Amino acid sequence: MPTVNLEKMTYGIDALGHIDGKVVFVPYGVPQDQAEIEITETKTDYMRGEIRSITASSPLRQKSPCPNFPACGGCHWLHMKSETQRREKEGYLHYLLTPLSPRNVYPIEPLSAERYRNKMELKIALDANGKVILGNYKFHSHDVVDITGCIVQCPENMKMHAAFSRLLNEDALREHATNIESIGVRTLGAQQHALISVKTPPGEEIVNHYRDFFQAQESLSRLELSAGDTSFLTLMRDKPPFEFIRRSWTVSPRSFFQNNLEGAEAIYYTLQSLYDGPPQKGKFIDLYCGVGIQTMMLEHMFEEAVGVESNMDSCNDAIRNQRGKRQQQIHFFARKAESIFGTQITRGTLSALHMNPPRTGASQRVIRGLAGVKPRMITYLSCNPMTFRRDAMAISNMGYHLNEVYAFDLFPGTFHLEILASFTR
Repeated sequence: MPTVNLEKMTYGIDALGHIDGKVVFVPYGVPQDQAEIEITETKTDYMRGEIRSITASSPLRQKSPCPNFPACGGCHWLHMKSETQRREKEGYLHYLLTPLSPRNVYPIEPLSAERYRNKMELKIALDANGKVILGNYKFHSHDVVDITGCIVQCPENMKMHAAFSRLLNEDALREHATNIESIGVRTLGAQQHALISVKTPPGEEIVNHYRDFFQAQESLSRLELSAGDTSFLTLMRDKPPFEFIRRSWTVSPRSFFQNNLEGAEAIYYTLQSLYDGPPQKGKFIDLYCGVGIQTMMLEHMFEEAVGVESNMDSCNDAIRNQRGKRQQQIHFFARKAESIFGTQITRGTLSALHMNPPRTGASQRVIRGLAGVKPRMITYLSCNPMTFRRDAMAISNMGYHLNEVYAFDLFPGTFHLEILASFTR
């Protein structure tokens, strides 16, 4: 078996090295590891291998602080020290952005590495002994790994994980567990929502078990049992509202919201600073606006603000969150981002546009639409450096310059990175 010196991390779980001049990708390696590997795949220009033994351990390597790593696919880089993780993320970000010649790329500020996730998506499976396990898919697999002991979920979510595990391992519910697609739990302050998605309609006996469960779990403010768009049970109790950046917000179970509150606050205030200055003439458009937080933080800087969101739950939340704001100056539209170009929404003076697309980035239709409306300033919040680079290249080709790039380590322990960038024409 060949020995390889690993050099750096890629955007994923692989470390990169070379054997006889050819690139080799090695999962769960660490830069400065010397490892004996087994070659598992050979292509024309690269190879893949798996570590069989580490002959010289990197000083950047650490023992994982989580008992579920690496079996659980939720985290990818817990075998590296936190400062190494940030340095590697900065390295591949600079590599991706160099062709765009940004004016400033700011270093990543560290965020809490434990108990930062407010949302939990659980998959369900039975182990060899018939016990119900709740957890994550193993990386690039549909094998479910129990997440008991998880270090990144907030304590309130982990208490609910334990409660659902006890419930579904009751004799009366073990068979029902195989009918569950997923269980989502999100805890935002005193608001804790649980959404159980099932494959087929549950019987009345099952529904009654969930009623009893809700009564016993006083932390829950909402529990919903549904299949697709059909709800079979919705239970709610009064709880104090979710408070964030000095005001109350409504965030429904199916609405998009950042999983890391500390990181989200850093992003929103940084975004606000990019627009600081006297009020600008013209319109501000917020594409993929979610529950409207960014729209409402920036609306006072423009004559008019428009939020566009295709998720109906998020858009309805945005309208609810609008109360107390300038009703005539803020408008929310429940429609796809692609559909607004050439409509009344984009007519008039468009001063600025912000967008926060999904991991796949902006569609070609959105990019073409931007070329037609040409706002003076564009800000772009991305959770995927690869699709951000693609879209940034397209925006630059329209005559925009990439000015500021801020990176936020919203998901320590993973290879993911959040990017906020500004472009001016």
